[in-house]
Amino acid sequence: MPGRLQFKGEYSRSLVAKFATIVGLSIAILASGWLMFAGTDTVTIEGDVGRQVMLLACSVVYAARLSATLFVFLRRRMAWWEGVLGAALFPFLLFCLAYIGGSQDQPIDGIDALGIALYAVGSYLGTRSELSRHVWKMGPENQGHLYTQGLFKYSRHINYFGDVVLFSGFALIATHDAWALVVPLAMALSFVLVIIPAHDAYLADRYGEEFREYAERTKKLIPLVY
Repeated sequence: MPGRLQFKGEYSRSLVAKFATIVGLSIAILASGWLMFAGTDTVTIEGDVGRQVMLLACSVVYAARLSATLFVFLRRRMAWWEGVLGAALFPFLLFCLAYIGGSQDQPIDGIDALGIALYAVGSYLGTRSELSRHVWKMGPENQGHLYTQGLFKYSRHINYFGDVVLFSGFALIATHDAWALVVPLAMALSFVLVIIPAHDAYLADRYGEEFREYAERTKKLIPLVY
């Protein structure tokens, strides 16, 4: 899988993979919504309505953000495994969080407020960083240079960190059980052990000394920590 990140040097619309991702997310959201608010006597999700609405809203916002990333910010070719993640794994994850959380009878409380805050912060970090980089790269004078400004001053992969924060909040809204932390933890490990090393290898190869200087002064994932 790491080698496939070299597709970052190949420009392609990759419409099949992108539309597969959107279709997968749409099916997961529609299925969750139907089970929560329609369903049948035997096939339904019964729980606190406020929590169900919040979980469904989180799913919709995430799908909208990912759609913008795919169709606006992402210009490189998508690897096959990214298509699988987008069309299968992420929709499955959203559905599971909605199903588990939607089955909870407990009304929204202070812990959920923390989850909502984390979700909002994570969404901001991911969207703001991607948008700023996209706008910067549109400038002819910036072609062939590495973007190190904005939120990327604090972390080389602040957008990935945003996803970890986002899903930490999402999981917290779904359930207050400690095992919910498995979701963001697994995501963080995939970034640290697989995706970031491959991404950094690509950046070092493409930008050379410019990237090495940036890497020396900037944390990998978590600002000020790691």
